[in-house]
Amino acid sequence: MRLGVHVSIGKGLPAAAEHAGELGCECIQMFSSNPNSWKVKELDEGAAAAFREGIERLGIRPVALHTPYLLNLASSKNDTWTNSWENLAWALEKAAVIGADYTVTHIGSHGGDGFETGADRVKDGVARALDMASGSAMALLEAGSGGGNTIGWKFEELASILDRLGDYHERVGVCLDTAHLWGAGYDISTAAEVEKTFKDFDRLIGLSRLKVIHMNDTQKLLGSRADRHWHIGQGNIGTEGFKAIVNHPAFSDIAGILETPDMESGKDIENLNELKMLRL
Repeated sequence: MRLGVHVSIGKGLPAAAEHAGELGCECIQMFSSNPNSWKVKELDEGAAAAFREGIERLGIRPVALHTPYLLNLASSKNDTWTNSWENLAWALEKAAVIGADYTVTHIGSHGGDGFETGADRVKDGVARALDMASGSAMALLEAGSGGGNTIGWKFEELASILDRLGDYHERVGVCLDTAHLWGAGYDISTAAEVEKTFKDFDRLIGLSRLKVIHMNDTQKLLGSRADRHWHIGQGNIGTEGFKAIVNHPAFSDIAGILETPDMESGKDIENLNELKMLRL
């Protein structure tokens, strides 16, 4: 597994690449834009070129963008839904320009309208975004922990959404999050349970569609449907589970991205080194 962290773009794209190199990242994730706003800034071509040069020089791959938290591709509210797929399209376009491989997005909530209705909205929104965006960056649907009316948190639901997007198979993949998996009821605390969980994923979806795993421990209970990230080895998933994931033979070239708390206070490199030490 290639290991890295979610880095800030507050000081610009070139600085983000250099910071990732200083941390020893092998892959990275960044927000595509302000995570709490619909507004996007016009992309600086010079900064994009400098970023592409930086990640190539530093050997950082893959690179993933993460869309803002506001996106809800399952929403029945037309303004929210339209803003969501348009923002996803913009993020996919930006990914192509800066040399990113993936754009990760949360799937969203059906708001009480039921899974089938929400899944159809997700299909239509993602299809529109992919049709609008140029380039080859993949959209990765991130499975949640199951809170509220969110959809796609169980492998069966995620598979159903992906089946709807069959015509876009080559451009739609999956992002999992270890804290989300735990909250959703998937025990990944031991090597045996990790093997069982990912065998189920492979049977229902296919491991070839899994491109990014967010590596976060959690202090929440198994099956709590809560999404709270914690430091590696200090929560309920624990070291054995992460060791099994890091060394899983199917994950040798995919991205393991940390989203643990207090990233800017030095915890990012501590958690990254913790994961690296688990490699066999």
